[in-house]
Amino acid sequence: MRERLKNFLKSLLTENIPLKLLSLLVAVFLWAFVKGTSYTELTFFVPVKITGLPLNLLLMDVEPQRLMVKVKGPVHKVDRLKTEDIGIFLDLKGAHPGINTFLLRPEEVKVPPGIEVAGLSPSELRVRLSELVKKAVSVKVQFKGLPSPSYEVVSVRVNPPKVYLSGPKEVLERIDHVTTEPIDLEGLKESFSLEVPLTVNGLEAEPSRVTVQVELRRR
Repeated sequence: MRERLKNFLKSLLTENIPLKLLSLLVAVFLWAFVKGTSYTELTFFVPVKITGLPLNLLLMDVEPQRLMVKVKGPVHKVDRLKTEDIGIFLDLKGAHPGINTFLLRPEEVKVPPGIEVAGLSPSELRVRLSELVKKAVSVKVQFKGLPSPSYEVVSVRVNPPKVYLSGPKEVLERIDHVTTEPIDLEGLKESFSLEVPLTVNGLEAEPSRVTVQVELRRR
């Protein structure tokens, strides 16, 4: 029995070697062919990228910010696909203040060659835009703490007394002034001049800092 097994293994390894190599090559070729022609599907959650925003508008919100994209293609291509390889670009050219609704089609999604977009959800995007405006507002100085007990504040000057704010129209309509960051007076006995940043809560201010002159005198 052992001798028969030994002879079988010997013949398996030494006989018809060219034919066996050819069979192996054919098997490898068929495997590669099947893998290259087999198709598969995969789902990605892709962020929406905004382009073409008019200069007089501000982007307030995009809903949803990511879309579910189902792609299909050859296994060897889909397996290597990354979220960054898929592009959803929303062109806002011609958009208006308020709510804008856009419908996207699968063919508008950018994918590498050989990949097909099989599904897109949701296909509707809602974009809220606001008109960009500029407004002059007064500057109010904030203080914290108190000067030395024998001293008092007799005058406060701000330069410039007004600044320009830029931001969404509906926000600026409710604002008539901005404030400085708090200036600490605790224990002071002398007058001073200080450059101070403004508190603008996400808006843009021009200039963004003002000079505050505070005069103290003995009571």
